[in-house]
Amino acid sequence: MKNFLIVFLTKILILILKLARKNGGNLPGQFAYKKNKDIFKYFKIDCPVIAVVGTNGKTMTNNSLNFILKQANNKVISNLQGNNMETGILSLLIKNCSLTGKLKADFITLEVDESYLPVVFKDLKLDTLIVLDFFRDQLDRVR
Repeated sequence: MKNFLIVFLTKILILILKLARKNGGNLPGQFAYKKNKDIFKYFKIDCPVIAVVGTNGKTMTNNSLNFILKQANNKVISNLQGNNMETGILSLLIKNCSLTGKLKADFITLEVDESYLPVVFKDLKLDTLIVLDFFRDQLDRVR
């Protein structure tokens, strides 16, 4: 019941932001994540989840993958604007799920910041991980 209420209130926040012509990519996810750090467990996903991770090229690779899958007439949920930390991904999932956490898609493609990969996929099933490149400055920040 707690997660149902969190999703409901977050969807209202998303609607308010949309009416105000604001994207608020991370804000809804920040609200939901603050209320329950285990909310990723609430989602019911019955399609392949593909994550793109690396220092450079995540957005382009994720957006290209999204385009290719959509051209093949698939319903794809993807964070095309970036928002690649747990709160941005959470905003995307809540925006696209039912109040019971069900996501209806043929594929979910996610650009994910490398340091948030364990947080996001601790409770979500990851089917495919696309690893691009990692530069030393990115590795140094996650020690």
